Amino acid sequence: MPNVLFDILGLAGAILRLIGLLVFGLGFGWFALDAYRKENWQLQIAVFLGFVLAAVSFAEFLSAGAMGMFSLGAGGALLMWGMVKGKQKDADKE
Repeated sequence: MPNVLFDILGLAGAILRLIGLLVFGLGFGWFALDAYRKENWQLQIAVFLGFVLAAVSFAEFLSAGAMGMFSLGAGGALLMWGMVKGKQKDADKE
């Protein structure tokens, strides 16, 4: 009977880790876009290198599913907030 409890807790922990990495990827992607849009080129380089370093370190130390959830979150953030900013600039020009 204790094995079933450990299996359920292990499954719940894995699901929470995946959801947490999805949310972290969304937040990290939003922060990267927000900081990258500043005029300071040194900050743009630091944000880009931090983003690449986070992706490489997650690929090294996390499972493939966890890395996939982080990538989905970061990619979703880049698409959502990147597309919104582009539409707002087009509307301002008209």
